[in-house]
Amino acid sequence: MTSTLGRSVRHPPPAGDQLDPERFRILLGAATRVPAVVVAFVATFVTLTMVTADSDLTGIYAAIAGTWLALHQVPLTIDDATLGALPLLPTAIVVWRSVRVCAHATDSLVEHTERDLSLVDAARLAAATIVGPLTITVIALVVVQDASGVLPVSPPNEAAALAWVTGVYLLSALIGIGLRSWRGLCLRHGVPEWAVISVRPAVRALLGMLAMGALLTAVGLALSWGTVGDLLARGDDVSGLLGLTVMSILYLPNVVVAASAILAGSAVQFGDMTLSLFEATGGDVPALPVLGAIPEGPAGASWVVALAVPATVGALLGRFAAHRTLQALADGVPVARTDTALTVLAAAAQVGVGTAVLTWVASGSLGRFGTVGANWWLAGILMFAWTGLLGLITAQLLMWREGRLGAAAARA
Repeated sequence: MTSTLGRSVRHPPPAGDQLDPERFRILLGAATRVPAVVVAFVATFVTLTMVTADSDLTGIYAAIAGTWLALHQVPLTIDDATLGALPLLPTAIVVWRSVRVCAHATDSLVEHTERDLSLVDAARLAAATIVGPLTITVIALVVVQDASGVLPVSPPNEAAALAWVTGVYLLSALIGIGLRSWRGLCLRHGVPEWAVISVRPAVRALLGMLAMGALLTAVGLALSWGTVGDLLARGDDVSGLLGLTVMSILYLPNVVVAASAILAGSAVQFGDMTLSLFEATGGDVPALPVLGAIPEGPAGASWVVALAVPATVGALLGRFAAHRTLQALADGVPVARTDTALTVLAAAAQVGVGTAVLTWVASGSLGRFGTVGANWWLAGILMFAWTGLLGLITAQLLMWREGRLGAAAARA
């Protein structure tokens, strides 16, 4: 009897794609884990903030609901001031956590079925990842709608709110599932090899531009440290100083994305102020210390040298594509030389789309300051042009050089 109770029972893997109890348990965890943690954190943060500020707790549920929506980039209108340019850092943390949960769920499904992840299971996991947060969003919309009668907050557009939340968690699901099984899914469904190869250089190019945007922001803050200190001094007391510091940290990714767009050649608008590598016009900007990185005075002629950054990123992209093609040819893999150009163009298109989406999300209305952020479509087109053109030139030059070297070696 004891040996029977102590023996583990192994259920055979399911045949086909039926929704068995183990699959349901994995999908339920993917649907609830992230929303539960986020709601708990938001409730704790809002409660502590209101208690510390000796605020009335009457509107605590509306504050929690509004914070949930803002966390997912849903524009809010408070006192007739629309806040569309919301901090990216909290959203990025939510996406990162959701990606990890999706990746773990993918591993669990593969272990449970003892085969590669099927398209049906991938679709179920993506749907489960979205359903849980959408449920919380519907509740938050109802709470905000109910509170709008007694508090100075207007209920957001329901369709836009649901679309934002769906987009955030759909992206998380695609990345989480892709980290574990995207190559296998692509090969099983006939995706060309050049398209599969293009993903890695595209990610590297996009991260490279963001890294250079972060470097530009750090240099700007270092050169304008006196202005940053003056803005921090406006906090008056410790709580004000802490609040300005926290807001600057939360908005730091927005500033980095804007700096990356500037390096690509686009313009960034802060209400009446416009900043690019070619010009700078004055105007009022939000009194946020991180915005002290904005240089004072007109753009100098030396700024144009910064265009070497996207050109270098494009050249490195082309170098990677050429080396992959040459390695495949050396290994005897039947690869067409046109695949190099297709890889570069596919990667450049992904970089352009990624840049446009990031710039669009990081921009928006900021109350009385008006529109804040970069021109998203121009930033996307410029990054596609830089990486595509320089990538093609670099790749073709490398292919031509290797062809000449190979011909010389054959003659010798």
